[in-house]
Amino acid sequence: MQSFSLFIHDIEQLAVELETVSFATSDTLLVQVFSSFEQERVEAACQIIHARFPDCTSIGCSAEHFIDRGELRHQGLLVVFSWFSSTTISSAVVPYSDDLARDSDNMLRQLECHDGTQTAICFVDRLTLDKNDLFYAFERSDLNIPICGGASTITSSGRWVMSNGRCYQEAYVMAALHSEKLAVNRGYFTEWNPIGKTFRVTAAQGSHLIQLDGVPIRELYNRYLADGLEVPFEQLHNFPLMVGDPKQQNIYLPIRIADNEEMEFSGEFEVGEEVRFCYDHPSLTLEQVRLGVEQAALHSPECFFVYNCTSRLDFIEGNQEVEIFQKLTDTYGVYCMGELFYEQGQQRLLHHSLTYMALSEGDSANCRQLSSQPASNISPLFSLIRNALMDVDDMNNSMVNKIQQQASALTASYRVDRRTGLPNRSVLRERLARMGGASHLLTLKVTTFSQINEKYGYRVGDKLLNDLSDHFQSSLTRFFEQECQLYSVGIGEWAVVFDSLASDEYIQQRFSEFADETEHVNFEPMGLPDIDYLSVSIGAGIASRRDFPTTSIDDLLLKSIDARRSAVSHNKHLVNAKTLVQREKQRQEQLRWLSCVSRAVMNQNVVACSQPIVSAHTHQVESHECLVRIEEEGELITPGRFLPIIEGTHLYTRLSRQMISRTFDFMSTRTDSFSINLAPQDFTNEKTVLHLEQAIKSISHPQRIGLEVLETEQIKDYGRLIEICNHFRELGVNIIVDDFGSGYSNIDEILKLEPQVIKLDGSLIRNIDQDKKQRKIAQQLVSLCQILNAKTVAEFVHNQEVCRIAEDMGVDYLQGYFVGEPTRLF
Repeated sequence: MQSFSLFIHDIEQLAVELETVSFATSDTLLVQVFSSFEQERVEAACQIIHARFPDCTSIGCSAEHFIDRGELRHQGLLVVFSWFSSTTISSAVVPYSDDLARDSDNMLRQLECHDGTQTAICFVDRLTLDKNDLFYAFERSDLNIPICGGASTITSSGRWVMSNGRCYQEAYVMAALHSEKLAVNRGYFTEWNPIGKTFRVTAAQGSHLIQLDGVPIRELYNRYLADGLEVPFEQLHNFPLMVGDPKQQNIYLPIRIADNEEMEFSGEFEVGEEVRFCYDHPSLTLEQVRLGVEQAALHSPECFFVYNCTSRLDFIEGNQEVEIFQKLTDTYGVYCMGELFYEQGQQRLLHHSLTYMALSEGDSANCRQLSSQPASNISPLFSLIRNALMDVDDMNNSMVNKIQQQASALTASYRVDRRTGLPNRSVLRERLARMGGASHLLTLKVTTFSQINEKYGYRVGDKLLNDLSDHFQSSLTRFFEQECQLYSVGIGEWAVVFDSLASDEYIQQRFSEFADETEHVNFEPMGLPDIDYLSVSIGAGIASRRDFPTTSIDDLLLKSIDARRSAVSHNKHLVNAKTLVQREKQRQEQLRWLSCVSRAVMNQNVVACSQPIVSAHTHQVESHECLVRIEEEGELITPGRFLPIIEGTHLYTRLSRQMISRTFDFMSTRTDSFSINLAPQDFTNEKTVLHLEQAIKSISHPQRIGLEVLETEQIKDYGRLIEICNHFRELGVNIIVDDFGSGYSNIDEILKLEPQVIKLDGSLIRNIDQDKKQRKIAQQLVSLCQILNAKTVAEFVHNQEVCRIAEDMGVDYLQGYFVGEPTRLF
């Protein structure tokens, strides 16, 4: 192998010089062309070269700086001729498409590489890190072909790559060398050494860096380089920032100090990127190059091709680093804007690096010897520092990965039900978010599970959960003939998501068959002889996306659960949520009333109205019943519309206490008698009982107070109720039984209450003028009250006839719209 070069400034000079060049016709000729000329002049020069050597292979790229036998050349055209005696060459050019991996397949196919392919020289136009797929096919190939070369450089005359005399843009070119005798030795040098900790970019605008780790960049430079003192800008140039992986050598140089203490760099930053300070020194670079060349000398190279980075010209004075190669053998090359290097089966795209390729077809006897140099500790020291930092990074990354794995395992544990091993509610919500128009959500519950737990214990219950989960998973898929994913949403509760275009009736029928089969299965746990048969009952609800296309996933789950509850309460196997639309409207109405009452209590809009209670026959007012109302937008709302909704809630107790306070405050300044309604919930709430006791004590004559006790099935503890009523009676108040005869009356317990007054329920009184049966019942109740020595009040006296009949029965008092309507107290 031999190499020869020509460096010219005009085309005519090239033609003259080529007349003096000759080589054996049996040799293979490779021509590398590097130039700062415009494309037309380059192609004209290539025509002259190919006219002189028709069988040559030419390849090259745009550049402004060249290496010619170890010397630096600038602005011109460098032609490097290489003759090979036992090597063949294939070449190809591939323009970029939208699929770079496919482009790489095209390139590899055109080059016709084989086991004897030793290397390839490549020049890439407009090389960026996202173009790594241009070498995808080569990395996947078993041939392990090392590719050297670099990227075209921006020049004042344009940017291009060249193959066989023609220039291309947005393409890459390659020449492959095939030989059994060609020896190829490669290497690269990246001397920027990261120093210190890793910083994260927290504020940046393009190439303007503002903050690292929340600290202004100028302040950070001053702190680390001068202990807080001002660092001259001239020194900042020697301490650029390394972005990302140190192996990539992405170095951003400080260009200037901008306004507001920002700094402009040679590259653009993104918030979140990791950077480090880095440092290089010419003596360190030269020592590493010398060590590399000494290693290359062992392979007796006949020629060096060097593909260097243009940025290195800013740090290495003259040709110091390339003349070391020249001392061993002739060295040619070019300064690129990105370098290619093959390492450990991966084609890397380097920056700020010097790469070289040493070629030889000859015998090692021709090897020159480098002159000996005194050994230096600088390069090993920095190498030690750099590798030690990389070890620390590896340790940190390993620790981060371990923490991430543990966090993932912990997260996974929160996504799986520990009893059944099934995905839990969180995973179900993710699946519901992907439901299609044919998807169905079914929730089912074992209605007897709590009884099984109580009778046989939790060990049997847990075993049953697993057995049921396996049974449900397989059986539901079989019955619906679709893949059914099972989720655990509670103890003894499951959810199933499946897709089906079948009708609701068909799904209902298939599930009923599944439920019947399940309820006839013996789930007797093995090894427990005291359990001879264990069966279950199930109820389920289904909500289909086609019925609720716009409903949120949370509401869809609620609809399915509501349908399941309805199925359980009505002893059905399956209820469809769409049949509960009216119930949902009622629920929304209930929520509206809850909000309305809550606002009234909060805004002190609880109002008391009084309705007179008059003596029979004389119609003289004897007392007033204080009735609760709430005021909403100027309207008084009767209790029948909101009390049934808030009964049993904390909101009721707040409303009741406010009603007590406002009523007693108003009546404390009057002398007439009054009564107030109390529900069983009032007597079981200690705070309400205490509040009522204090209110009674605030009245000068408690004998004029009546406490109306609503006698309903809600009373669970009559003993406690009687105890409280006796306590209030001792304070002087009258005990009144309300709604007597309403359908639930415990005569024995009423006798124990010993009420002074009993009010006959309006449902009996309102129709005594028309219904003889109700008239007889009412008459019997009046007689009973007389026996108990209790006064009676007829409620809902709404006309003259009802009034007359009630008086004829012997009722003591009357109440109703006929004798007096409710009026607002305050």
